[in-house]
Amino acid sequence: MAQLWETHLGAHVPFDRTYHMNARTEIASFLAEPPGTVLDVGCGGGATGKLVKEKFPGTRVIGIEVNEDAAAHARTHLDRVVCAAIDDVDPARDLAGERIDAVLLLDVLEHLYDPWRALTRMRGWLAPATRVLASVPNVRNLATLSELAGGRFDYEANGVLDITHVRFFTRATLGELFTQTGYDVLRVDPLTQPAAIDRLVVDRKPGRIDTRHVSIRYRSFEDLEELYALQFVVDARVRADPPRASP
Repeated sequence: MAQLWETHLGAHVPFDRTYHMNARTEIASFLAEPPGTVLDVGCGGGATGKLVKEKFPGTRVIGIEVNEDAAAHARTHLDRVVCAAIDDVDPARDLAGERIDAVLLLDVLEHLYDPWRALTRMRGWLAPATRVLASVPNVRNLATLSELAGGRFDYEANGVLDITHVRFFTRATLGELFTQTGYDVLRVDPLTQPAAIDRLVVDRKPGRIDTRHVSIRYRSFEDLEELYALQFVVDARVRADPPRASP
């Protein structure tokens, strides 16, 4: 039987409908009005962009996707698809004539070696106040903490410990990622799936959760919310006066 690193890491990963065609319906709920022209970075097979176009007919969605097979599939749903890694996108060539009104970064930043510089570079493509919606896994979730306390940090085919993830964030450090790179963070919302975590819980008392491997005391509802969140969604805007780089 092939190991996970043999099948999911390498220069070319085959198109996987379960992985690349996962329409993010919960993200579409963050869009309450027509978003204008949307740049979907890491668009996969185009499922989420297709969903946005169905919700708001007339919306133009431009995708950026590094996987060639997924990009080819996305072209059947989106208005334009650039097959490139985010660091290789040339806005003068790939986004010529486009004014971007909103950006989707859904499960993308954790795959990048340097998401700080990627966000800084992307800011140069965008006008001040452009909306950016990003979803990022929460490494502080209870399931991961419990397994780590039990001596395990096992990479998986998807989820928080997807084997292709190279960066990990909590709610606080995720907010800092955006504020440090020239964005104003309006809110950071948890995406919780209690059913995926409750099987780990042995006992739940006010202010404490016991799992098979660890006992955690939480100080507030916000703490508890973060423990149960598998992802966070950042709603940010491009800052008009980004911080200057140190001399």
